[in-house]
Amino acid sequence: MKDEPLKINLSEQPTIECELCQHQFFKKVTMIKKVSRLLTGSPEDQYAPMEVYACDKCGHINKEFSPFED
Repeated sequence: MKDEPLKINLSEQPTIECELCQHQFFKKVTMIKKVSRLLTGSPEDQYAPMEVYACDKCGHINKEFSPFED
């Protein structure tokens, strides 16, 4: 028996909206965290970039897109 791929109709799936302005378009932005050299054991602080999505209209990042809680 072959595994058949899932057939998902994206038009039937919910569209994500900005929590603030209800805009439906988002852009990828980069959040950068600074990691102390004391935690990494390296001679210098390190930077950890993370890609997140921000509203293309107002710049807000929905909670579901944020890797951290406020």
